[in-house]
Amino acid sequence: MTDVKRPKDQLKAHIRAQNQTLILETSERVFARQGLAKTTTQMIADEAGLPKANVHYYYRSKKDLLEAVLERILRLWLDSVSEFNAAEGPRINLTRYISEKIDQSRSNKNASKIFAMALIGEETFVLEYLRNLFVTELSREKVTIQEWVEQGLMAPVSTEHLFISIWAMTQTYADFDAQVKIMLQKDELEKSDYEEAKHFITRMVLVGCDVKD
Repeated sequence: MTDVKRPKDQLKAHIRAQNQTLILETSERVFARQGLAKTTTQMIADEAGLPKANVHYYYRSKKDLLEAVLERILRLWLDSVSEFNAAEGPRINLTRYISEKIDQSRSNKNASKIFAMALIGEETFVLEYLRNLFVTELSREKVTIQEWVEQGLMAPVSTEHLFISIWAMTQTYADFDAQVKIMLQKDELEKSDYEEAKHFITRMVLVGCDVKD
């Protein structure tokens, strides 16, 4: 009897996962386009091609849905950015980190915009998530950077302000892409624009931190 039920359970789990992915991906687009306050679950349901009741089956409220979207975004960011490897030195690590952050801005514009909206609106979920992130992720990178400073591989820097500056420079290509398009006099940004941004920001950071070869 157990073997008979297992395929049905697997099918239900598969359908559930598919529906949740559809709802979250659709929500990300709608939140980014309409803003957090103006978005409704009905808008999300309509764009996903699902009854509103189906959305509420998985997420009881818009608040629950937004938190699920934000968690998905933050996990994506954490998974797509490499941890610093002390043995490789600051030049390789900072260059790779900036490149990965720019790649995120290029491929996940909606995610970055929603994250920025949540920060501006001081959404409790994202603030608490970031506080936990700072305690674990940033403290670890701070130790690594201090090792490089002591080894004479770079100048003493404020790790907090270094990361704030990198985030600001890289995420602006997603959060304020309209402004970037105007500055570059383009209707759409091309891959070459992101690559140029990588080189420019990397040079600024490496020179500013006096990173040695």
